Amino acid sequence: MSEEKEQSSYEEIDEMDDVQSEISKRVEEEEEIREREDGLDKDMFVEKEKEEEEEEEMKTQRVEEEKEEVSEVTTEEPEVAAKIPEEKKDEKKKEERVVYTHIDVDLWRTKMHREEWGIRLDAQRAQKDRQWTRDMDMIGEIKKDGETYGFFGLREKLWKNKDPLERRFVMKMFSKGGYWRGSIERLQGESFANSHASKEPCPAYVCIFKHTRNLYRIKRLAHFPRFQGEVFGFSFLDENDIFRTFVIDDKRLTFGSDWMIKDIHNKVIAKIDGKFMNLGGRFKIDIFDEILANDKTFFNMMILFSATLRFHKDIKKNIRKALKELRISDAKVKLDDSETNLYLNPRKLSI
Repeated sequence: MSEEKEQSSYEEIDEMDDVQSEISKRVEEEEEIREREDGLDKDMFVEKEKEEEEEEEMKTQRVEEEKEEVSEVTTEEPEVAAKIPEEKKDEKKKEERVVYTHIDVDLWRTKMHREEWGIRLDAQRAQKDRQWTRDMDMIGEIKKDGETYGFFGLREKLWKNKDPLERRFVMKMFSKGGYWRGSIERLQGESFANSHASKEPCPAYVCIFKHTRNLYRIKRLAHFPRFQGEVFGFSFLDENDIFRTFVIDDKRLTFGSDWMIKDIHNKVIAKIDGKFMNLGGRFKIDIFDEILANDKTFFNMMILFSATLRFHKDIKKNIRKALKELRISDAKVKLDDSETNLYLNPRKLSI
């Protein structure tokens, strides 16, 4: 019995040892796990610290970069400011048109001018050139680039006719020496036809020159919408038979009578500037095209057209009265022989 007890006690001791060994193993394993977790925590903390440090470094770098950009902008601002006015100056230079020819047209309000003094002046002018008729009166002068270029003569008897159907507008331009350069006439028939079609006064003119066989017509066209002002159109055939078309556009919302001459590309090639509050009629003509500035036909057309602007309102009133009389009566229009000749067929005459 004693031996069995001893064996059982040994077995219990062995079991206790086994249990203690297992407990010690578990404790060791738990300690290892804790050490690993502590290591991981330390690594995470270190990584967080590194990330925070990197973020701070990035922020400082960004701040420094922004400061550098601001400093660069501030240093470049004066250069940019210096460039801007230069660019504006260049734009202004581009907008500024070169005036190749400047013409002054001065229509007198009264006859108290030295050019009109004298009893035999009209007879002397008529002897010098047949274009100066007995019913003609000198009404103004022309200066081209500061020098006297010529004078205007108006057929007053025709213009002062009280019958609206027979009242005509004929103005002629003479040189400084008294020789005829060209004329502008209002075409009665064409003016009535255009005005009847557009239901507003649309005068039509024809320009005749001594130096060329061509006739040049200037017509007022209906402008829609109405508030945009008046517009004239004319075609131009130069000495080399090159055809061009132009528009004379009324410049609204300005003091005086201002007109812009534009080509097919809507480019301003000339300007007519009428002085405000001038009782007679003073106009300045600037031509911005070098070729046209040297074209005698073109700048003479501009001179003659500008002279008609003084009479523009009276001409439109005359057309209204004439059309009204034609509507309410059985009156017939008998054109003057000088005007009917302008409607002749040139091809038939050349055969």
